[in-house]
Amino acid sequence: MVRLKLDQDTLGLSSILERVARVRVKDCFKDDTNEVVYFVVETGELGKAIGKGGANIKQLQQELGKRIRMVEYHPDVVDFIKGFIHPSEVAEVVQEGNVVVLKDENRKTKSLLIGRDGKNLRLLNRAVKRFFNVDEVKII
Repeated sequence: MVRLKLDQDTLGLSSILERVARVRVKDCFKDDTNEVVYFVVETGELGKAIGKGGANIKQLQQELGKRIRMVEYHPDVVDFIKGFIHPSEVAEVVQEGNVVVLKDENRKTKSLLIGRDGKNLRLLNRAVKRFFNVDEVKII
């Protein structure tokens, strides 16, 4: 598990969501292109963070000029990964020691999870390593 390091920018983004949705933000980070901001909220607060009809997300996207993605924190790494990759679904998520393996036969699902040049898989690995003692997330 990596010790979380938050800079002024991510602290500011977290405080905006906390002000708008009145939820506790556990973590906040951006993707490699700085186009999408990911918020990890406490367990059970995802619905409140999204808002009725997605109102909170729409308001944040308008204020920040970036796409917003909300993820609910789960203390179990398998449940956290299932929430992170939602709406995609895989046949099986298995933790084998310090490696988590996502198994699926569908090539389209695999390609969506990996992303162009492995971008989505790197982002998933980064998010999982921030909270759990996991060396790698693999897709087979």
